[in-house]
Amino acid sequence: MSNIFYMIIITKREFEEAYLNFFRENDVHMVLSDLCRGTAQKKMLDYLGIEKTEKIMFHIFVDNDRREIILKNLVNQMEIEVAGNGIALTIPLESIGGESCLKYLTEGQEIGKKKGEKMENLKYSLIIVIADKGASETVMEAARSANAKGGTVVSAKETEVNANERFFGVSIAEEKEMIYILAKKQEKDEIMSAIMTKAGIGTDANAAVFSVPVDRIAGLRSLMTD
Repeated sequence: MSNIFYMIIITKREFEEAYLNFFRENDVHMVLSDLCRGTAQKKMLDYLGIEKTEKIMFHIFVDNDRREIILKNLVNQMEIEVAGNGIALTIPLESIGGESCLKYLTEGQEIGKKKGEKMENLKYSLIIVIADKGASETVMEAARSANAKGGTVVSAKETEVNANERFFGVSIAEEKEMIYILAKKQEKDEIMSAIMTKAGIGTDANAAVFSVPVDRIAGLRSLMTD
């Protein structure tokens, strides 16, 4: 495992400029972003005392030392732990495609040698679901039946190499939705099983699901008080 981490930050769309300034101040210059929306139900929003808002998802790459600094600054400067202000998570990268790729992903950063925790010690998982357009609520109903807290939806488009090819004989729709669900590691299998059973391949949602390990989170009351 390398000492580079893929960090995802999901926050209110109105905070976009403030976050871009925040990244510059923390020497992070390669930033990708997606417009997205949350899936939290009204009763959860009412419980937290917040309103439903449009979201933006930022993608950055940092080393272990900068990851700790940014997570700390997200709490102290961007107040990400305040209800409704968003969530951040980091995913350890297994490998990177060469020195030039590393320099591209971490432009302007001084890279240290310290590595993160071992995979077996990680407490969280990011479940990623690829479903047909309009199926995100079906996916989330399945996930919530296994106690998932909520998710984030990003619109996507599939590009087929061969339009005549089909996956398991199922016609693949071009327009897709990607649903990101953060979960505690011990809850991951049950959530994924519920999605596969109620919204998986062959259902109307036609969803494929996989997960990646997460080693740090900040915000969303640290996944509802952890």
